[in-house]
Parts: sequence; C-alpha cells; structure tokens
Amino acid sequence: MSTDGVAFVSTRWVQPDHEPQYLQWSEKVGAQLSRTPGFVAHEQLPAVQGQQDFWTQIVKFDSKEASEDWARSSQLAELLAEIEPYTRDSELSSVRIGQQDWLNFGLSTKPGPGAPTKWKQLITGIMALYPTVIIAHEILGQLVTVPFALSTLLTNAIAMSLVMLIWLPQLSKLLGGWLLPIKPLPPATTIGVAAAILGIIGGCLLIFLQLFTS
Repeated sequence: MSTDGVAFVSTRWVQPDHEPQYLQWSEKVGAQLSRTPGFVAHEQLPAVQGQQDFWTQIVKFDSKEASEDWARSSQLAELLAEIEPYTRDSELSSVRIGQQDWLNFGLSTKPGPGAPTKWKQLITGIMALYPTVIIAHEILGQLVTVPFALSTLLTNAIAMSLVMLIWLPQLSKLLGGWLLPIKPLPPATTIGVAAAILGIIGGCLLIFLQLFTS
C-alpha cells in the first residue's frame, strides 16, 4: 500500500434554489465515506458570491488504492446520479498529499490540500525562524559593521536560507505525524504538541532576554 495519501478535489456549480438539497446530499456523502475503508477526511467549501460560483468538495484517503476503490464504487455512482439534475460543470482532480516538503509559510507550490493547517505552519515556522534570526543577527554584528538596512537584509537572507533549506525539511520529518497526519489525531495530542512548540518559543525568548540585554 502506498505511504502517500490521495485527495479527490471536485467542483460543481449548484443551482441557487437547490443549495439546501446539495448540503443534505453532502451529508449523505460524508456518512457513506465514514464507512469506506481508507477514508481520512471530507471537507465542503461553499460558493462565495462575487468570488467563485462553484462548490468545492475535498475527500482525502490514506492511499491511492483506497481512492480508486471509492471512485469505482456503486455507492459513489448512485450519489452522483442523485445530484445530477441540479448541478452542472463538474470537474474532478486527484492529487497526492505526501508528508514531506510542505512547510512553506502558506506559500504552497503544490495543488490541492496537501499542506497542514495554517496555524500549525505558523507556530512551527516561528519556532524555526525566531532563534535563527536572533543568532544570525548577533554573529553578523560581531563580524562586520554595516548600515542597518544592509545588516537587516544580510540577517534575513542568512536566516531564511538556513530555515528553508535545513530546519524546515528536518521539522517536516520530525513533526510530520502531527502536522499532516494520515488519520485524525486525538485532541490531546494536537494540543500537547502545539503547547510544546509554544513552550520552546517561550524558552528561547527567556534565554535571549538574559543573553542580549540591548
């Protein structure tokens, strides 16, 4: 079985006077998926007036095999036939959602939902970036004397290079099971890891306040 997950991303235009029926249909899809082997998560994104006129449905599976079984199932065929009268212009794409190389401060270079939630990216990114910036700034200040604008540019260039090329790839391996789990995690695990990351950030702050007084 593949170690990478797969997500089906489908878009459909729904007749405005049939949106309640579409929501009920989406609940039926979720109920059927909950009984489907390999199912991980189901998400529905509604149309937004003035921005997009279609609904987006994201269904995640833990393997390519599970996703293909669902795509060929009679249950899915029946569900699609049920909504056909009041939807049109539907599109379907399948994307891999592996657990590596996702951490990117929200600037995803991959299509589909293959990235952790924004708040997880945020606190993990801060944990990597904050001490790196502080240490790079102090070392650079000891080595050269340059104008503030140039020192800021050099500090950020050094820090971001270290973070993006070294720290984040390592963190994606170390924390991959929390940041992009194959199956939903217990709330205690999600909160516990987040608290530990925030604790590390706070610990760095206390250390730097003691080391650097000016």
